[in-house]
Amino acid sequence: MSGPRRRQQARLNRRASRLPGWAKALVAVGGAFFAFGIIALIVAAIVFPPFFRNLEPRYQQRIIDLFPPAEYFKPTVPFEVLPTISGAGNSDAAQQLLLTPEFTVTPDTTEAVAGPTSTLDEGATGSEDAGGIPIGMAGTPEEPTPLPVYEAPTQVPADATWTPAPQEVAMAQQPADIAMPVSTRLGGIHYEAQQWNNCGPTTMTMALSYFGWTDNQLTAANWMKPHSEDKNVSPWQMVRFVNDNTGMRALYRIGGSEQVLKRLLALNFPVIVEKGFQPAGEDWMGHYLLLMGYDDSAQTFFAFDSFLGHGNMQGLAESYSEVDAAWRQFNRVFIVVYEPSREAELRQALGDYVDPEFGARVALETARTEATKNVEDKYAWFNMGTSYVALKDYENAALAYDRAFQLQLPWRMLWYQFGPYEAYYNVGRYNDVLALAKSNLGTTTYVEETYYYEGLAFAAEGDRNQALSNFDNALRLNKNFFPAQEARAQVQDGTFVASATS
Repeated sequence: MSGPRRRQQARLNRRASRLPGWAKALVAVGGAFFAFGIIALIVAAIVFPPFFRNLEPRYQQRIIDLFPPAEYFKPTVPFEVLPTISGAGNSDAAQQLLLTPEFTVTPDTTEAVAGPTSTLDEGATGSEDAGGIPIGMAGTPEEPTPLPVYEAPTQVPADATWTPAPQEVAMAQQPADIAMPVSTRLGGIHYEAQQWNNCGPTTMTMALSYFGWTDNQLTAANWMKPHSEDKNVSPWQMVRFVNDNTGMRALYRIGGSEQVLKRLLALNFPVIVEKGFQPAGEDWMGHYLLLMGYDDSAQTFFAFDSFLGHGNMQGLAESYSEVDAAWRQFNRVFIVVYEPSREAELRQALGDYVDPEFGARVALETARTEATKNVEDKYAWFNMGTSYVALKDYENAALAYDRAFQLQLPWRMLWYQFGPYEAYYNVGRYNDVLALAKSNLGTTTYVEETYYYEGLAFAAEGDRNQALSNFDNALRLNKNFFPAQEARAQVQDGTFVASATS
């Protein structure tokens, strides 16, 4: 160091030595805090990522909302599409399913009888709406047998039964005594935006509000999905909630059509559909939508969407084709809520869909037609499998699902639809059930059905302890998941019987 520089440094040192004691203390404290901050940042960089990844997803999202860069630490999905299972056969066997129709299905081509354009009075649920739509019940038995609600899973004895439909089945035609309005929109529905991961309970709550039900989505969620992270509420669970807890009635069907949706709306029944959904920045997922009106002149349904909104309380407008494109990804399933006193009207609106097996057969032939037009249509093949499961034809269901997996299904598919488990379990392909469950657990641990079907496979293989553990895990997520309750009791008391066709 040169002489001038040494002298300058010495002057600085003398000045520093003349600092008051409090200033020296302040400098020392500041230096300590700076050092502590550096150490804290290093520790946080090490500790925060695993801490964040171990949080339940709703808490992760809250942190991301406050601190967007935390998105970087979210767990990565192990695969972009569901893996093809090892037990799947070649596609030639599946192609045989397309060669000869098992049922003769007449397309729903009947034109609606044009009635007056009508907007229903708020809460109108009586014998006729504000526009004078007749909804009489000519020819309906005075005391019809109870409507089957079509509950699932299918290998657990269902509460409801139905008379098998004939081998030749025609799509439901427009009942002659329903004058369909050109447009209609149901009033009196209370819109509610969903809380975290709660579209099913919220959508059902909105549907129930049309009939005067005043509880909110939390009441429904506490029964349907007691654990807030539960990723799915199936249609049968929504139906059972209504039937067991509300004084109303509900049922669901697969294989629906535009015409049956419009008939239900015209007769003052709001309709819930399940559909594929992919909001901006997200991967494919399942979602429920409440239909509350339609307009033929605009080829549009009106809907309340618990996630996207209500369209100024008039309903979001979605074209018939847009609704169907997303709806078919869930085999065109629909749920109807109704007052018990209006069962006769509902039967009229449903037409042949009163019989759940009719809907399953329509769904099957629709999927076969779609797969014939495009053999690479993964949703058509998946729907074929689901329809075969509903008809308890598990061998053909397994073939259709094998092909669907080869065509790369969305990685969340088994969060919502469980037909592949049903098919493979019932044909004795327990290793494939276990493989599917393992892959699903790699993406979420919050689907009780994953543990349930894995438990069935363990039980079928004689692993009693592991089966009981799985059923316990399912019930920890959802204490009201009655299939796991029943299966656990059967394994516990030694009465469990594996799939009949294995």
